Amino acid sequence: MRNLGGRISTWVQRGFRSLQGRDGTAAIAQILVARAFIIVVNITTGTITARILGPAGRGEQAAMSIWPQFFAYSMLLGLPSALLYTLKRYPDERSRSVSAAIVLGIAVSIASAVIGVIAIPFLMKKYQPEAIYLSQALMLSVPLVVFTELLRAAMEASDEFVIAGRILYLPPLGTLVMLIVFAVTKQLTPFTAVLSYTLPGVPVLIWTFTCARRFFTIRFTHLQKPIKRLLHYGLRAYGIDLITALAGQIQQVLAVSLLLPAAMGQYAIAFSLCQLLYVVQSSFVTVLFPKAAARPVSEVVELMGRAARVSGVLAALMATSMMILAPIVLNLLYGKAYLAAIPVFRILAIETVLGGTAVILSQAFMATDRPGVVTIVQGIGLVMGAPLIVMLTPKFGLLGLGLALLGSTTIRLVSVWFCYPIVLKTAPPSLWLTRQDFEFVRGKILERF
Repeated sequence: MRNLGGRISTWVQRGFRSLQGRDGTAAIAQILVARAFIIVVNITTGTITARILGPAGRGEQAAMSIWPQFFAYSMLLGLPSALLYTLKRYPDERSRSVSAAIVLGIAVSIASAVIGVIAIPFLMKKYQPEAIYLSQALMLSVPLVVFTELLRAAMEASDEFVIAGRILYLPPLGTLVMLIVFAVTKQLTPFTAVLSYTLPGVPVLIWTFTCARRFFTIRFTHLQKPIKRLLHYGLRAYGIDLITALAGQIQQVLAVSLLLPAAMGQYAIAFSLCQLLYVVQSSFVTVLFPKAAARPVSEVVELMGRAARVSGVLAALMATSMMILAPIVLNLLYGKAYLAAIPVFRILAIETVLGGTAVILSQAFMATDRPGVVTIVQGIGLVMGAPLIVMLTPKFGLLGLGLALLGSTTIRLVSVWFCYPIVLKTAPPSLWLTRQDFEFVRGKILERF
Protein backbone atom coordinates (compact mmCIF):
# COMPACT_ATOMS: atom_id res chain seq x y z
CA MET A 1 0.00 0.00 0.00
CA ARG A 2 2.86 2.35 0.82
CA ASN A 3 4.44 1.65 -2.57
CA LEU A 4 1.11 2.30 -4.31
CA GLY A 5 0.64 5.53 -2.36
CA GLY A 6 4.16 6.59 -3.22
CA ARG A 7 3.60 5.89 -6.92
CA ILE A 8 0.36 7.87 -6.95
CA SER A 9 2.09 10.75 -5.19
CA THR A 10 4.90 10.65 -7.76
CA TRP A 11 2.45 10.65 -10.66
CA VAL A 12 0.57 13.61 -9.21
CA GLN A 13 3.80 15.56 -8.73
CA ARG A 14 4.90 14.79 -12.29
CA GLY A 15 1.48 15.83 -13.55
CA PHE A 16 1.75 19.19 -11.82
CA ARG A 17 5.27 19.68 -13.17
CA SER A 18 4.10 18.83 -16.69
CA LEU A 19 1.56 21.65 -16.52
CA GLN A 20 4.38 24.12 -15.95
CA GLY A 21 6.12 23.42 -19.27
CA ARG A 22 6.10 25.67 -22.31
CA ASP A 23 6.04 23.11 -25.13
CA GLY A 24 2.96 22.23 -27.17
CA THR A 25 1.83 19.29 -25.05
CA ALA A 26 2.13 21.24 -21.80
CA ALA A 27 0.29 24.17 -23.35
CA ILE A 28 -2.59 21.95 -24.45
CA ALA A 29 -2.72 20.41 -20.97
CA GLN A 30 -2.76 23.86 -19.35
CA ILE A 31 -5.59 25.12 -21.56
CA LEU A 32 -7.46 21.81 -21.22
CA VAL A 33 -7.37 22.02 -17.42
CA ALA A 34 -8.48 25.67 -17.52
CA ARG A 35 -11.35 24.95 -19.90
CA ALA A 36 -12.42 21.86 -17.97
CA PHE A 37 -12.57 23.96 -14.82
CA ILE A 38 -14.59 26.59 -16.70
CA ILE A 39 -17.08 23.97 -17.85
CA VAL A 40 -17.56 22.68 -14.30
CA VAL A 41 -18.11 26.26 -13.06
CA ASN A 42 -20.48 27.01 -15.95
CA ILE A 43 -22.54 23.89 -15.23
CA THR A 44 -22.79 25.01 -11.61
CA THR A 45 -23.83 28.55 -12.54
CA GLY A 46 -26.25 27.14 -15.11
CA THR A 47 -27.83 24.92 -12.47
CA ILE A 48 -28.33 27.89 -10.13
CA THR A 49 -29.95 30.10 -12.77
CA ALA A 50 -32.03 27.30 -14.30
CA ARG A 51 -33.56 26.15 -11.01
CA ILE A 52 -34.23 29.62 -9.57
CA LEU A 53 -35.29 31.47 -12.72
CA GLY A 54 -37.12 28.61 -14.46
CA PRO A 55 -37.18 28.09 -18.26
CA ALA A 56 -38.78 31.48 -19.05
CA GLY A 57 -36.45 33.46 -16.76
CA ARG A 58 -33.43 31.49 -17.98
CA GLY A 59 -34.45 32.23 -21.56
CA GLU A 60 -34.79 35.95 -20.83
CA GLN A 61 -31.36 35.98 -19.19
CA ALA A 62 -29.84 34.16 -22.20
CA ALA A 63 -31.50 36.60 -24.59
CA MET A 64 -30.02 39.63 -22.82
CA SER A 65 -26.54 38.23 -22.29
CA ILE A 66 -25.63 37.22 -25.85
CA TRP A 67 -25.53 40.69 -27.42
CA PRO A 68 -22.19 42.11 -26.19
CA GLN A 69 -20.32 39.02 -27.36
CA PHE A 70 -22.29 38.68 -30.57
CA PHE A 71 -21.71 42.23 -31.78
CA ALA A 72 -18.12 42.34 -30.50
CA TYR A 73 -17.15 39.12 -32.29
CA SER A 74 -19.03 40.19 -35.40
CA MET A 75 -16.99 43.40 -35.63
CA LEU A 76 -13.55 42.20 -34.47
CA LEU A 77 -12.19 42.20 -38.05
CA GLY A 78 -10.02 39.15 -37.37
CA LEU A 79 -7.79 41.21 -35.05
CA PRO A 80 -7.02 38.49 -32.44
CA SER A 81 -5.78 36.10 -35.13
CA ALA A 82 -3.96 38.92 -36.92
CA LEU A 83 -2.25 40.02 -33.72
CA LEU A 84 -1.18 36.47 -32.86
CA TYR A 85 0.21 35.84 -36.35
CA THR A 86 1.95 39.23 -36.49
CA LEU A 87 3.62 38.77 -33.11
CA LYS A 88 5.01 35.44 -34.29
CA ARG A 89 6.02 36.69 -37.74
CA TYR A 90 7.55 40.01 -36.65
CA PRO A 91 8.98 39.44 -33.16
CA ASP A 92 11.10 42.63 -33.29
CA GLU A 93 7.97 44.81 -33.49
CA ARG A 94 5.92 43.19 -30.75
CA SER A 95 5.18 46.34 -28.73
CA ARG A 96 4.07 48.34 -31.75
CA SER A 97 1.82 45.50 -32.90
CA VAL A 98 0.07 45.33 -29.52
CA SER A 99 -0.25 49.13 -29.37
CA ALA A 100 -1.80 49.15 -32.85
CA ALA A 101 -4.21 46.38 -31.81
CA ILE A 102 -5.35 48.48 -28.82
CA VAL A 103 -6.08 51.46 -31.08
CA LEU A 104 -8.08 49.29 -33.46
CA GLY A 105 -9.82 47.66 -30.48
CA ILE A 106 -11.10 51.04 -29.32
CA ALA A 107 -12.59 51.74 -32.76
CA VAL A 108 -14.15 48.28 -32.94
CA SER A 109 -15.68 48.65 -29.45
CA ILE A 110 -17.36 51.95 -30.31
CA ALA A 111 -18.73 50.69 -33.63
CA SER A 112 -19.99 47.42 -32.12
CA ALA A 113 -21.78 49.16 -29.25
CA VAL A 114 -23.53 51.68 -31.52
CA ILE A 115 -24.70 49.01 -33.97
CA GLY A 116 -25.88 46.83 -31.10
CA VAL A 117 -27.97 49.56 -29.50
CA ILE A 118 -29.69 50.21 -32.84
CA ALA A 119 -30.27 46.56 -33.77
CA ILE A 120 -31.37 45.03 -30.46
CA PRO A 121 -35.01 46.33 -30.52
CA PHE A 122 -35.52 44.64 -33.90
CA LEU A 123 -33.99 41.34 -32.70
CA MET A 124 -35.95 41.11 -29.43
CA LYS A 125 -39.50 41.78 -30.59
CA LYS A 126 -40.89 38.90 -28.51
CA TYR A 127 -39.50 40.30 -25.25
CA GLN A 128 -40.70 42.94 -22.82
CA PRO A 129 -39.50 46.56 -23.28
CA GLU A 130 -37.60 46.37 -19.99
CA ALA A 131 -35.51 43.45 -21.27
CA ILE A 132 -34.78 45.37 -24.48
CA TYR A 133 -33.62 48.50 -22.61
CA LEU A 134 -31.41 46.46 -20.31
CA SER A 135 -29.90 44.64 -23.29
CA GLN A 136 -29.04 47.97 -24.88
CA ALA A 137 -27.41 49.16 -21.64
CA LEU A 138 -25.29 46.00 -21.54
CA MET A 139 -23.60 47.06 -24.78
CA LEU A 140 -21.33 49.12 -22.52
CA SER A 141 -19.55 45.84 -21.80
CA VAL A 142 -18.44 45.36 -25.42
CA PRO A 143 -14.89 46.68 -24.69
CA LEU A 144 -14.51 43.90 -22.10
CA VAL A 145 -15.03 41.32 -24.81
CA VAL A 146 -12.84 43.03 -27.40
CA PHE A 147 -9.81 43.71 -25.22
CA THR A 148 -9.99 40.37 -23.42
CA GLU A 149 -9.72 38.61 -26.79
CA LEU A 150 -6.87 40.84 -27.99
CA LEU A 151 -4.82 40.51 -24.82
CA ARG A 152 -5.40 36.77 -24.62
CA ALA A 153 -4.08 36.46 -28.18
CA ALA A 154 -1.01 38.47 -27.15
CA MET A 155 -0.38 36.15 -24.20
CA GLU A 156 -0.78 33.03 -26.34
CA ALA A 157 1.65 34.43 -28.93
CA SER A 158 4.13 34.94 -26.09
CA ASP A 159 3.65 31.29 -25.00
CA GLU A 160 2.20 32.55 -21.72
CA PHE A 161 -0.54 29.92 -21.65
CA VAL A 162 -0.84 29.99 -17.87
CA ILE A 163 -1.87 33.66 -18.02
CA ALA A 164 -4.14 32.92 -20.99
CA GLY A 165 -5.77 30.16 -18.95
CA ARG A 166 -6.41 32.49 -16.05
CA ILE A 167 -8.05 34.97 -18.41
CA LEU A 168 -10.43 32.15 -19.31
CA TYR A 169 -11.35 30.80 -15.88
CA LEU A 170 -11.28 33.80 -13.52
CA PRO A 171 -14.43 35.51 -14.92
CA PRO A 172 -16.62 32.36 -14.59
CA LEU A 173 -15.35 31.91 -11.05
CA GLY A 174 -16.37 35.49 -10.23
CA THR A 175 -19.73 34.81 -11.85
CA LEU A 176 -20.31 31.83 -9.59
CA VAL A 177 -19.56 33.89 -6.47
CA MET A 178 -21.96 36.68 -7.53
CA LEU A 179 -24.74 34.24 -8.41
CA ILE A 180 -24.45 32.56 -5.02
CA VAL A 181 -24.66 35.93 -3.29
CA PHE A 182 -27.73 36.96 -5.29
CA ALA A 183 -29.35 33.56 -4.74
CA VAL A 184 -28.77 33.60 -0.97
CA THR A 185 -30.10 37.16 -0.68
CA LYS A 186 -33.06 36.25 -2.95
CA GLN A 187 -32.11 38.98 -5.42
CA LEU A 188 -31.45 36.69 -8.38
CA THR A 189 -33.39 37.91 -11.42
CA PRO A 190 -32.63 37.64 -15.14
CA PHE A 191 -30.94 41.06 -15.02
CA THR A 192 -28.83 40.41 -11.90
CA ALA A 193 -27.86 37.08 -13.44
CA VAL A 194 -26.60 38.92 -16.54
CA LEU A 195 -24.64 41.32 -14.33
CA SER A 196 -23.08 38.33 -12.63
CA TYR A 197 -21.79 37.13 -15.99
CA THR A 198 -20.53 40.59 -17.01
CA LEU A 199 -18.97 42.42 -14.05
CA PRO A 200 -16.26 39.86 -13.12
CA GLY A 201 -14.61 40.61 -16.45
CA VAL A 202 -13.67 44.13 -15.30
CA PRO A 203 -11.00 43.28 -12.68
CA VAL A 204 -9.71 40.43 -14.86
CA LEU A 205 -9.21 42.84 -17.78
CA ILE A 206 -7.36 45.31 -15.54
CA TRP A 207 -5.11 42.50 -14.30
CA THR A 208 -4.48 41.35 -17.89
CA PHE A 209 -3.40 44.86 -18.92
CA THR A 210 -0.98 44.82 -15.98
CA CYS A 211 0.46 41.49 -17.16
CA ALA A 212 0.73 42.76 -20.73
CA ARG A 213 2.88 45.70 -19.63
CA ARG A 214 5.52 43.18 -18.48
CA PHE A 215 5.89 41.90 -22.04
CA PHE A 216 5.05 44.93 -24.19
CA THR A 217 5.68 48.67 -24.14
CA ILE A 218 2.44 50.43 -25.06
CA ARG A 219 3.11 53.56 -27.13
CA PHE A 220 0.67 55.23 -29.49
CA THR A 221 3.22 56.61 -31.95
CA HIS A 222 4.45 55.38 -35.36
CA LEU A 223 1.57 52.90 -35.62
CA GLN A 224 0.63 53.36 -39.26
CA LYS A 225 2.66 50.37 -40.48
CA PRO A 226 1.57 47.90 -37.75
CA ILE A 227 -2.07 48.99 -38.14
CA LYS A 228 -1.87 48.37 -41.88
CA ARG A 229 -0.20 45.00 -41.25
CA LEU A 230 -2.88 43.92 -38.76
CA LEU A 231 -5.71 44.95 -41.06
CA HIS A 232 -4.09 43.26 -44.06
CA TYR A 233 -4.09 39.90 -42.31
CA GLY A 234 -7.13 40.54 -40.13
CA LEU A 235 -9.52 41.42 -42.94
CA ARG A 236 -8.56 38.23 -44.77
CA ALA A 237 -8.90 36.18 -41.58
CA TYR A 238 -12.05 38.07 -40.59
CA GLY A 239 -14.27 35.73 -42.54
CA ILE A 240 -13.03 32.64 -40.71
CA ASP A 241 -13.21 34.35 -37.32
CA LEU A 242 -16.65 35.73 -38.13
CA ILE A 243 -17.94 32.37 -39.29
CA THR A 244 -16.51 30.67 -36.21
CA ALA A 245 -18.13 33.25 -33.96
CA LEU A 246 -21.43 33.29 -35.81
CA ALA A 247 -21.54 29.51 -35.99
CA GLY A 248 -21.54 29.54 -32.21
CA GLN A 249 -23.87 32.51 -31.75
CA ILE A 250 -26.06 33.08 -34.82
CA GLN A 251 -28.28 30.22 -33.70
CA GLN A 252 -28.76 31.97 -30.37
CA VAL A 253 -29.60 35.25 -32.11
CA LEU A 254 -32.11 33.57 -34.40
CA ALA A 255 -33.45 31.53 -31.50
CA VAL A 256 -34.14 34.75 -29.59
CA SER A 257 -36.12 36.01 -32.57
CA LEU A 258 -38.00 32.75 -33.24
CA LEU A 259 -38.53 31.11 -29.83
CA LEU A 260 -40.57 32.10 -26.82
CA PRO A 261 -38.59 32.71 -23.60
CA ALA A 262 -39.37 29.24 -22.12
CA ALA A 263 -38.15 27.43 -25.26
CA MET A 264 -35.16 29.74 -25.37
CA GLY A 265 -34.34 28.71 -21.80
CA GLN A 266 -34.41 25.02 -22.72
CA TYR A 267 -32.21 25.67 -25.74
CA ALA A 268 -29.74 27.72 -23.66
CA ILE A 269 -29.34 24.82 -21.23
CA ALA A 270 -28.76 22.29 -24.04
CA PHE A 271 -26.28 24.61 -25.75
CA SER A 272 -24.30 25.36 -22.59
CA LEU A 273 -24.11 21.68 -21.64
CA CYS A 274 -22.73 20.85 -25.10
CA GLN A 275 -19.80 23.20 -24.47
CA LEU A 276 -18.42 20.45 -22.24
CA LEU A 277 -17.77 18.50 -25.44
CA TYR A 278 -15.91 21.39 -27.05
CA VAL A 279 -13.40 21.72 -24.20
CA VAL A 280 -10.99 19.16 -25.71
CA GLN A 281 -11.06 20.46 -29.28
CA SER A 282 -10.99 24.13 -28.31
CA SER A 283 -7.91 23.47 -26.16
CA PHE A 284 -6.13 22.08 -29.21
CA VAL A 285 -7.23 25.08 -31.30
CA THR A 286 -5.91 27.56 -28.74
CA VAL A 287 -2.41 26.07 -28.92
CA LEU A 288 -2.25 24.91 -32.55
CA PHE A 289 -2.28 28.30 -34.26
CA PRO A 290 0.56 29.84 -32.20
CA LYS A 291 2.64 26.66 -32.58
CA ALA A 292 1.97 26.19 -36.32
CA ALA A 293 2.13 29.81 -37.51
CA ALA A 294 4.64 30.36 -40.36
CA ARG A 295 5.71 26.67 -40.48
CA PRO A 296 6.05 24.74 -43.78
CA VAL A 297 2.76 23.48 -45.23
CA SER A 298 3.64 19.79 -44.80
CA GLU A 299 4.34 20.25 -41.08
CA VAL A 300 1.15 22.26 -40.59
CA VAL A 301 -1.04 19.66 -42.31
CA GLU A 302 0.50 16.82 -40.28
CA LEU A 303 0.02 18.76 -37.06
CA MET A 304 -3.61 19.65 -37.80
CA GLY A 305 -4.47 16.13 -38.94
CA ARG A 306 -3.19 14.50 -35.77
CA ALA A 307 -4.89 17.12 -33.59
CA ALA A 308 -8.21 16.64 -35.43
CA ARG A 309 -8.05 12.86 -35.06
CA VAL A 310 -7.05 12.70 -31.41
CA SER A 311 -9.35 15.48 -30.20
CA GLY A 312 -12.20 14.27 -32.41
CA VAL A 313 -12.13 10.75 -30.97
CA LEU A 314 -12.02 12.07 -27.40
CA ALA A 315 -14.92 14.45 -28.08
CA ALA A 316 -16.94 11.71 -29.83
CA LEU A 317 -16.55 9.37 -26.85
CA MET A 318 -17.68 12.15 -24.51
CA ALA A 319 -20.62 12.97 -26.79
CA THR A 320 -21.81 9.36 -26.91
CA SER A 321 -21.69 9.07 -23.13
CA MET A 322 -23.54 12.35 -22.62
CA MET A 323 -26.23 11.47 -25.17
CA ILE A 324 -26.95 8.24 -23.30
CA LEU A 325 -26.96 9.93 -19.90
CA ALA A 326 -28.86 13.06 -21.03
CA PRO A 327 -32.17 12.24 -19.24
CA ILE A 328 -30.40 11.62 -15.95
CA VAL A 329 -28.05 14.61 -16.23
CA LEU A 330 -30.69 17.16 -17.25
CA ASN A 331 -33.10 16.04 -14.55
CA LEU A 332 -30.41 15.96 -11.87
CA LEU A 333 -28.86 19.32 -12.69
CA TYR A 334 -31.76 21.42 -13.94
CA GLY A 335 -35.01 19.64 -13.08
CA LYS A 336 -37.91 18.08 -14.96
CA ALA A 337 -38.85 21.38 -16.62
CA TYR A 338 -35.81 21.00 -18.90
CA LEU A 339 -36.30 17.39 -20.03
CA ALA A 340 -37.90 18.68 -23.24
CA ALA A 341 -34.39 19.81 -24.27
CA ILE A 342 -33.10 16.20 -24.56
CA PRO A 343 -33.71 15.74 -28.34
CA VAL A 344 -32.07 19.05 -29.29
CA PHE A 345 -29.21 18.37 -26.87
CA ARG A 346 -28.40 15.08 -28.60
CA ILE A 347 -28.37 16.74 -32.01
CA LEU A 348 -26.24 19.61 -30.73
CA ALA A 349 -23.79 17.10 -29.24
CA ILE A 350 -23.09 15.68 -32.69
CA GLU A 351 -22.95 19.18 -34.18
CA THR A 352 -20.42 20.29 -31.57
CA VAL A 353 -18.00 17.45 -32.38
CA LEU A 354 -18.21 18.10 -36.13
CA GLY A 355 -17.87 21.84 -35.63
CA GLY A 356 -14.77 21.40 -33.46
CA THR A 357 -13.16 19.25 -36.13
CA ALA A 358 -13.91 21.88 -38.79
CA VAL A 359 -12.33 24.62 -36.69
CA ILE A 360 -9.15 22.56 -36.11
CA LEU A 361 -8.78 21.76 -39.82
CA SER A 362 -9.28 25.44 -40.74
CA GLN A 363 -6.27 26.42 -38.60
CA ALA A 364 -4.00 25.10 -41.38
CA PHE A 365 -5.06 27.99 -43.59
CA MET A 366 -4.61 30.50 -40.81
CA ALA A 367 -1.11 29.24 -40.01
CA THR A 368 0.05 29.30 -43.66
CA ASP A 369 -1.17 32.85 -44.34
CA ARG A 370 -4.01 31.69 -46.61
CA PRO A 371 -7.15 32.65 -44.70
CA GLY A 372 -8.97 34.42 -47.52
CA VAL A 373 -10.02 31.60 -49.84
CA VAL A 374 -11.33 29.25 -47.16
CA THR A 375 -13.35 32.12 -45.74
CA ILE A 376 -15.54 32.13 -48.83
CA VAL A 377 -16.01 28.37 -48.81
CA GLN A 378 -16.78 28.17 -45.10
CA GLY A 379 -19.24 31.01 -45.52
CA ILE A 380 -21.37 28.73 -47.67
CA GLY A 381 -22.19 26.66 -44.60
CA LEU A 382 -23.29 29.68 -42.61
CA VAL A 383 -25.24 31.23 -45.49
CA MET A 384 -27.11 27.97 -46.01
CA GLY A 385 -27.55 27.42 -42.29
CA ALA A 386 -29.42 30.64 -41.53
CA PRO A 387 -32.28 29.91 -43.98
CA LEU A 388 -32.50 26.38 -42.60
CA ILE A 389 -32.96 27.79 -39.10
CA VAL A 390 -35.61 30.23 -40.28
CA MET A 391 -37.50 27.49 -42.16
CA LEU A 392 -37.22 24.58 -39.72
CA THR A 393 -37.48 26.28 -36.32
CA PRO A 394 -41.04 27.69 -36.68
CA LYS A 395 -42.24 24.33 -38.01
CA PHE A 396 -40.41 21.85 -35.72
CA GLY A 397 -39.38 24.04 -32.77
CA LEU A 398 -36.20 23.15 -30.90
CA LEU A 399 -35.73 19.96 -32.93
CA GLY A 400 -35.81 21.93 -36.18
CA LEU A 401 -33.27 24.38 -34.82
CA GLY A 402 -30.91 21.54 -33.93
CA LEU A 403 -31.24 19.86 -37.34
CA ALA A 404 -30.58 23.17 -39.11
CA LEU A 405 -27.41 23.72 -37.09
CA LEU A 406 -26.22 20.17 -37.78
CA GLY A 407 -26.73 20.66 -41.50
CA SER A 408 -24.86 23.96 -41.50
CA THR A 409 -21.90 22.54 -39.58
CA THR A 410 -21.68 19.50 -41.85
CA ILE A 411 -21.45 21.79 -44.87
CA ARG A 412 -18.67 23.78 -43.20
CA LEU A 413 -16.68 20.64 -42.39
CA VAL A 414 -16.94 19.31 -45.95
CA SER A 415 -16.01 22.73 -47.34
CA VAL A 416 -12.84 22.95 -45.25
CA TRP A 417 -11.95 19.39 -46.25
CA PHE A 418 -12.04 20.21 -49.97
CA CYS A 419 -10.00 23.38 -49.46
CA TYR A 420 -6.86 21.35 -48.74
CA PRO A 421 -6.23 20.11 -52.31
CA ILE A 422 -7.58 23.32 -53.86
CA VAL A 423 -5.76 25.91 -51.74
CA LEU A 424 -2.82 24.10 -50.12
CA LYS A 425 -2.25 21.71 -53.05
CA THR A 426 -2.06 18.74 -50.71
CA ALA A 427 -4.31 15.87 -49.69
CA PRO A 428 -6.50 16.55 -46.67
CA PRO A 429 -5.45 14.78 -43.49
CA SER A 430 -7.18 11.53 -42.63
CA LEU A 431 -9.67 11.67 -39.76
CA TRP A 432 -9.25 7.99 -38.87
CA LEU A 433 -7.13 7.44 -35.79
CA THR A 434 -3.95 5.54 -36.68
CA ARG A 435 -1.47 3.39 -34.82
CA GLN A 436 1.05 6.22 -35.10
CA ASP A 437 -1.39 8.51 -33.31
CA PHE A 438 -1.67 6.05 -30.44
CA GLU A 439 2.11 5.79 -30.24
CA PHE A 440 2.46 9.58 -30.34
CA VAL A 441 -0.04 10.09 -27.52
CA ARG A 442 1.48 7.24 -25.52
CA GLY A 443 4.94 8.74 -25.94
CA LYS A 444 3.80 12.16 -24.77
CA ILE A 445 2.14 10.64 -21.70
CA LEU A 446 5.26 8.67 -20.86
CA GLU A 447 7.36 11.81 -21.21
CA ARG A 448 5.20 13.51 -18.62
CA PHE A 449 4.82 10.64 -16.19
